[in-house]
Amino acid sequence: MSRYSSSGAYSVRVLANWILDYAESEGHTVSNMALNKLVYFAYECALVKYNRKLTNAKIEAWDHGPVFREIYHDFKKFGSTPINDRAKIYDPVSDTVKIANAEIDPHDEGIIAEAIRGLLQLPASTLREISHAQGGPWDLTWNHAGDVNPGMQISDDLIVKCHIAGVKM
Repeated sequence: MSRYSSSGAYSVRVLANWILDYAESEGHTVSNMALNKLVYFAYECALVKYNRKLTNAKIEAWDHGPVFREIYHDFKKFGSTPINDRAKIYDPVSDTVKIANAEIDPHDEGIIAEAIRGLLQLPASTLREISHAQGGPWDLTWNHAGDVNPGMQISDDLIVKCHIAGVKM
């Protein structure tokens, strides 16, 4: 399986699995809500600090914060309990469903680890609160006024704009 999609970004399922493996190696368990926030924070860090887009997956503002629909649906069966499985993808070459594994560039692994290392021990509810920072991307998307925002998408431009404005998450 190739390292990147044609755009140079990883599958969000690959990122989720890498984070689950990393958390496990550090002695932590992760719920679905926590995983969505951790992937979001890694994405945000890569985007604003390194101008690196880790995935092309859409980020949506849901009630409990930023969500990647693919991650949510892959792990919703766990509810708020720790995830003990990995995201899967269909492989058309072998006509089978496989665990979404791909090599992640060591530089990107470092970016992801940097972004989430201090967050792994936090409960999902705290990660949710962090993602709900007033004036942050989730807040401005969820509480938008005026223009319609189909799918409640949190855009890269908004993430960068909020970072430039000094909103801390």
